[in-house]
Amino acid sequence: MYNLQKTIRYGFWLILEVIALCVGMIYSARTVRAELEVQQPARKVTEVVTEKWTVISGKRLDLILKYMGDINFEKEGISLRIPASVAQSWKVAENGTIQALVQKVSNHSYEIKIYKGIQKITDIPGSRIMIPVKEMFPNGDPETMEITDSRGRKLKTFLDKKQDLLIVDTDETGIFCVRGRKIDDIEENPFAVAVLTTATMITVLIVGIRSRSGKRGDSHKGEK
Repeated sequence: MYNLQKTIRYGFWLILEVIALCVGMIYSARTVRAELEVQQPARKVTEVVTEKWTVISGKRLDLILKYMGDINFEKEGISLRIPASVAQSWKVAENGTIQALVQKVSNHSYEIKIYKGIQKITDIPGSRIMIPVKEMFPNGDPETMEITDSRGRKLKTFLDKKQDLLIVDTDETGIFCVRGRKIDDIEENPFAVAVLTTATMITVLIVGIRSRSGKRGDSHKGEK
């Protein structure tokens, strides 16, 4: 009789241990599943910045547009601002990407590229390029700066004197050339310098000769 009670008691405790083990396994499984559900969106919210490119996920783009409005890409001191409505029209999936390139090609030219995945985006209406004048053109006069696109078309610009920025309105990506006509034409073209110098000297000589001729004429009149 005693052995039977002992066996029943042992079996009862064994059943309790099995139940406790099952409950623990179920709880662990739920915890792991919950952690995965929390971590998964975090993996989608990514922003990678390299020397030339900025790559952001669709989820990250949504957050930027929601809390910051317009989207900005900046490299080498040059900023590109794209209106929120334009970025929203791209309809980037949460697991998709936007890749933006803003780089200085030469002292007076810049390149902007944007990709949605592998699809190239060229239309960015209402966008603006902002260039710091003193850093980029320390010897240039901002009032004479002229900007053209890859087709040679002049773009609308204005100078923000408070922030010392040259602001360029653009509706497309591509290569942009910036130059100050009164300065660059002379600095970049030695032949123009020589011609200008020669023309100046000739003008001075002609004025001098005419001045002397006039004096001689007056003296002859006086003699008569």
